[in-house]
Amino acid sequence: MAYDIQFLFGFSNFEKYNLNMKPFKRSERVAREIMKILQEAILLEVKDPRLSRLTIVRVDVSGDLRFAKVYYESSVEDVEKGLESAKGFLRSVVARELNIRFTPELEFIRVENGWISQYL
Repeated sequence: MAYDIQFLFGFSNFEKYNLNMKPFKRSERVAREIMKILQEAILLEVKDPRLSRLTIVRVDVSGDLRFAKVYYESSVEDVEKGLESAKGFLRSVVARELNIRFTPELEFIRVENGWISQYL
């Protein structure tokens, strides 16, 4: 049964609307993937006890996918030193899993109690 597109969707110029468009920018999709990859890597692959109580709150990726800001919270005091020592390993895990041309450089930013609005 054929229907008129204008009748179904309520507009006459069907060509100017792209119904197959993805809802988010690529940097937002990559940020979500990086967040999942880092959470799994910290939980399963990193053996440093300083990172045992680390929670990734948010990841922001630049538009050119070269830089990523990773916002985290932790109750451990030496977590910054642990992240600095594991930064190269975590970046290699992201590179292995993402399979994109450039692996973003990771910058870790500590937030208190999940409040990241002051860091944005």
